[in-house]
Amino acid sequence: MADTIGQRGVLRVVSPAQLETALQKQDKDRAASQVAEGPVMSNLAGYMRTQFEMMKQHRNDAMSGWSERLLIALRAFNGHYDATKLAEIRKFGGSEVYARIIAMKCRGASSLLRDVYLAPDRPWGLAPPQDPDVPPQIVDSVQQLVQVEIASMTQAGIPPNPTIIRDRTLQLMEAARVAAKARAIQQSKVAEEKIDEILSQGGFYKALAEFLVDLPLFPFACIKGPTVRIVPTVVWENGQATIAQQPKLFWNRVSPFDIWWTPGVSDIEDASVVERTRVTRADLNDLLDLPGYNTEEVRAVLDEYGRGGIADDWDTTDSERAVMESRENPQTNRSGMISCLEFHGNVQGRMLLEYGMSEQEIPDPMRDYFVQSWLIGTHVIKVQMAPSPRKRHSYFITSFEKVPGTPVGNGLPDILSDIQEVANASLRALVNNLSISSGPQVVVNDDRLAPDEDGEELYPWKRWHVQSDPMGNNSQVPISFFQPVSNSQELLGVYQQFNNLADELSAIPKYLSGQGAGGAGRTASGLAMLMGNASKILQTVAANIDRDVLDPLLTQLFDMLMLTDQSGMLTGQEQVRVMGVNVAIQRETQRARQLEFLQITANPIDAQIVGPKGRAAILRSVSQTIGLDSASIVPTEDAINKMQEAAAGAQMAQAGAQAQGAQQGSNVTQDMGPRTNITGGAG
Repeated sequence: MADTIGQRGVLRVVSPAQLETALQKQDKDRAASQVAEGPVMSNLAGYMRTQFEMMKQHRNDAMSGWSERLLIALRAFNGHYDATKLAEIRKFGGSEVYARIIAMKCRGASSLLRDVYLAPDRPWGLAPPQDPDVPPQIVDSVQQLVQVEIASMTQAGIPPNPTIIRDRTLQLMEAARVAAKARAIQQSKVAEEKIDEILSQGGFYKALAEFLVDLPLFPFACIKGPTVRIVPTVVWENGQATIAQQPKLFWNRVSPFDIWWTPGVSDIEDASVVERTRVTRADLNDLLDLPGYNTEEVRAVLDEYGRGGIADDWDTTDSERAVMESRENPQTNRSGMISCLEFHGNVQGRMLLEYGMSEQEIPDPMRDYFVQSWLIGTHVIKVQMAPSPRKRHSYFITSFEKVPGTPVGNGLPDILSDIQEVANASLRALVNNLSISSGPQVVVNDDRLAPDEDGEELYPWKRWHVQSDPMGNNSQVPISFFQPVSNSQELLGVYQQFNNLADELSAIPKYLSGQGAGGAGRTASGLAMLMGNASKILQTVAANIDRDVLDPLLTQLFDMLMLTDQSGMLTGQEQVRVMGVNVAIQRETQRARQLEFLQITANPIDAQIVGPKGRAAILRSVSQTIGLDSASIVPTEDAINKMQEAAAGAQMAQAGAQAQGAQQGSNVTQDMGPRTNITGGAG
């Protein structure tokens, strides 16, 4: 009977934390059972899940991870205290003001970098080959021309001279090589414009702008691409709209919160990478019609998500991050988002064969192959071989301040965290002191007040009604006033000194963002000198972007275009040239030098040497540098050629007219001959 009562009449009471732990354990057990009892391809899903958990645990580690650093950076940018610090401030009372020094420095650094990488001058280009190959047909034409000249000399009775023949051949080949260089330069310019169009249509510059916001803020910033997406394109034919599904290349900024990689790597190129994305049921429905996706697994995801059977891959930073970014808390997920893990890394061939890939793609089951795969819950919806011939993933990472031996560097919050904390404390103390010392403090002896007197009210010309002390001690004043000491000047000086110290530590002085500068900065030349010295620090950041992001990203795009382009736009001999550092260093200097060169060459002697085409080239360069549309200002080379031909024709016509006039007047002399006096007699 007691056992029955114990089983039926007693309930176990647990705390919310214990209940949450038990529910999480049930979810993990259910996921593990699904992996064990699922289809053969769940081996690949289990491998991806294991890799992700390893990466996530490393990033969340309190000693070696950087999850907390990401949250600290986001709090500093938004001007929020963490929960522990805010509780201490509220316990003490007073102001909760936040000095957003880090946010100001991040905005200044982003603006300077945007001026380098998003200006009209492209920070990259295509360099033509230094010694392009002469086409075989041109070489054959040169040989044929030499043979014709030899035959002409033989018919004229002139014996062929080997030295003359060799010099003539070298002369023709040098002319062909010069023409090949000119053709390569022109072709590289056309290819550069086409690549820039691909980048613009694929959202590269938008992604780069967001990347430049992340770079000074977080320990690292990431940009991804190119990725191929099938997008609907509207084509108009005879006034009728036709929708065609076409593949296009896209780039996007990846949040540092949504990317993980192999722990312990010193270079991101050597790491396996996992990115977490969020999709909707509509996105999954669109995947049913696309080739390359496992339709059965996509349908299984839709079925399980409809029953609430897919556990989302949340991280410890997601809740606070959602609050900082003004988004929905992912734990509630009322919007119905589904988390998807995109894996880039090496996988053993045996797992890929079990998944269903062919033996032609996986000839050796023991060898590792670099693949891209997508995992939702326990279902792998797609696996493909990495398209890059260099076997490199499409994630490019760098830091504001790089730390050797790790992809994770330092952002401005890491550099200025101590300065920010002291500045916050100084500013809070300043506001509290200003509040306390803004007026007199009042001491009221409640025992001496009249019964109908309110000691809490204080206003000008108030009359205080008091009573005599029943003990006869009427010497004590019933109401007294005293003024607290104001330390505002001292506290303000402390705050300003630490603000100036932030300028030195961040290498981003206030005058770079438009604020005034004292000392040498009071004059235009002195301010230019100070800004030039300060920009040298940002040249290091620009070098990081050039080396770690733009150079490999554009090289990967170049490889993809070489593999897919059939128009012959690229020859494969071009070299990607990144010039972000050069732009940062030389922009103002180059602009001034070009204007000086334009003024110096504006004389008749140089005009004869440079010619109209050379002058037009100078005008194009100068107009592009100062942000003008060179195409609408300077005529094209064809237009200049026509202008020269018209001018030459006019000169020839004028010369002919002058010559004809001289011939008609050649019989006329200055001798008037003997004159006869009509009145008679000799003149």
